[in-house]
Amino acid sequence: MGRNCPGSFDGSRPSPTKRLANVLELARTAESVGLHIVGIGEGHGPHRINQHPFLLLAALCQVTERIRLSTTASVLTTADPVRTAEQLSLLSLLSNGRADLVAGRGALPRDLDLFAVESHLQEEIFEERLDQLLDLLRPGPSELLGEFRDHAHNVELPATGRDPQDLVWAASSGSPRSVLRAAGHGLGVMLNVMEGEWRNLVPYVKAYREALRGFGDHTSARGGLALPALVVPDNITTDPWQAAVELAHPYFSAGARTYGAASPEDPTWSLEEFAAQCAPAGSLLVGGVSDVVEKLSMLHRELDLERILLRVDINGLPHDTAIRTVRLLGDQVLPQLREKHMHGRDSPGRHG
Repeated sequence: MGRNCPGSFDGSRPSPTKRLANVLELARTAESVGLHIVGIGEGHGPHRINQHPFLLLAALCQVTERIRLSTTASVLTTADPVRTAEQLSLLSLLSNGRADLVAGRGALPRDLDLFAVESHLQEEIFEERLDQLLDLLRPGPSELLGEFRDHAHNVELPATGRDPQDLVWAASSGSPRSVLRAAGHGLGVMLNVMEGEWRNLVPYVKAYREALRGFGDHTSARGGLALPALVVPDNITTDPWQAAVELAHPYFSAGARTYGAASPEDPTWSLEEFAAQCAPAGSLLVGGVSDVVEKLSMLHRELDLERILLRVDINGLPHDTAIRTVRLLGDQVLPQLREKHMHGRDSPGRHG
């Protein structure tokens, strides 16, 4: 299937107003079919509608009642920790305690330029701001000391009523430094997989859990995984996996690597390369319901996951296709995973 075939991604997208309405419908649908969490990432640029994840999540508060709401992820490298803590506290209040935050370091070079962050300092800036954010979320006044912002003394913000270690996750693209950072703070680690084999993450999960034990922490381990997904019914054809691969390829092939909008300079996968990414060992969750159930079971068993975040609205994918994925996840995939768990196999994590 080529990029210009009928129904494939041709660079066009609905208006921003329509895309926002689509996000609201995806959240309502996810809650209605029993999924546990909906997340909003952060992105900047002319084609984005998610420049401010907290603002979008506040809108989702008004159309949902039970589902957990999370950023996925908030880029602390380009954000003031006081503002982030204030926004998270307010979102927690608006949502009646349903808010989570995944703190991310990574930012595209153009985003670093936009917020005047020097790229060679982004690791140090992120670590300092993560320390400050966690301190601000604890009860009592904080002393904001550091190298990359003016000092502030006796800073006290509205309480969220939750332990920061429960409220905040640390994002990781699978590097030793990022998983050890999460363990050092006693935070859950949210792994992002974009291409390659997902089993490459196994050593990092082991390093994270061993580091927690080394810090004397035997209770905080929480593993999560974020990855793109598309699910089709098992009865769509005699080969639902192939049908899902061919449907997803034009939309996923450029943007899935960067979790961003496709652009001419993005490297693209051929159909054959993309199919390898969708195979059982690959990084993407694409296939029929049975394919997806088996892959999620493997991911949970091998990575010992508590939470899986699935991105279903990639690069102009038709909205009804994304809605179908959400419905299938709630109506068919999750019940089958629970049934496996009831029979003592492949205990399911939390899926959203």
